[in-house]
Amino acid sequence: ARRPDTPQMTPSAPARIFSFEECLSIIAALPHEIVIKAMANGFVAFSKGDVSVAPIQTLGQPPLANFVGHPDAQACIKSAYVNGGAVFVSKVASGGGGQNSGLVLVFSQITFAPLAIFLDGGYLTELRTAAAGALAAKEFAPNSLSHIAVIGCGIQARWQLRLLKSVVACRKVVCYARRPEQAAGLVDELGREGWEMSAASSIAAACDGAGLIITVTPAREPLLQRAFVASGDVLITAVGADSPGKQELDPALVTSARLCVADSTAQCVERGELQHAVKSGGLDVAGIVEVGQWLFFFFFFV
Repeated sequence: ARRPDTPQMTPSAPARIFSFEECLSIIAALPHEIVIKAMANGFVAFSKGDVSVAPIQTLGQPPLANFVGHPDAQACIKSAYVNGGAVFVSKVASGGGGQNSGLVLVFSQITFAPLAIFLDGGYLTELRTAAAGALAAKEFAPNSLSHIAVIGCGIQARWQLRLLKSVVACRKVVCYARRPEQAAGLVDELGREGWEMSAASSIAAACDGAGLIITVTPAREPLLQRAFVASGDVLITAVGADSPGKQELDPALVTSARLCVADSTAQCVERGELQHAVKSGGLDVAGIVEVGQWLFFFFFFV
């Protein structure tokens, strides 16, 4: 017999499982403007303290052992929920060497039972990351762009450009990758999507005169040097540094910026691109502005 103090377990309906094909159909049906707006709302909620975000787990990268599949591979486990909301969400996004995977788990905050499983293969993460990049361009990029420089030619480079289409008029892109065949693949694929694509032989050549520079690499040493960036108004969207030790930008470039914006100050200082400039003493954490803070201020006060 059940003990009197044992809580009664109520059976819950099985979680809805969305196949990879269903996830791709959902993503394809989402207007990019709506996704970017949702990202803006999420950033504001985060910066206002309306969202609880658990510490990120990163597997496959230092200080842990590397995965056997590829030295650049990693898996990130992230969890969060809106305070007072109906659900909490955990996701696993993994990949390396040109292969990505992942899934998203949705649970009830009321019953704690799983409600949905999205077998998205990491594509929801690609979409979300690219929406953040597009939002940054919408808010901070110069009004007139001669061309866009893209450093790194993997999956996220493609998504960055796809969502940029809805916020910038410029269609000229110069890209660079360590492996020329990877750059050629991006040039061919995005050229068929309406972009005027070309590949450069060096990072300096790709960035020469660019008003928007996007870095999407797993680098652990600075690739983009201060000398490569034109004077005047230039937006650098640094995407690749997402765990301790990763780095794409010369710290001197970060410290010379007139405005330094982060999605999450704490996260960017701990594991993002800003970790190196802060550790060197060249960047004061108090001077970092969160995207959500910026959006909230200008929506209500400007």
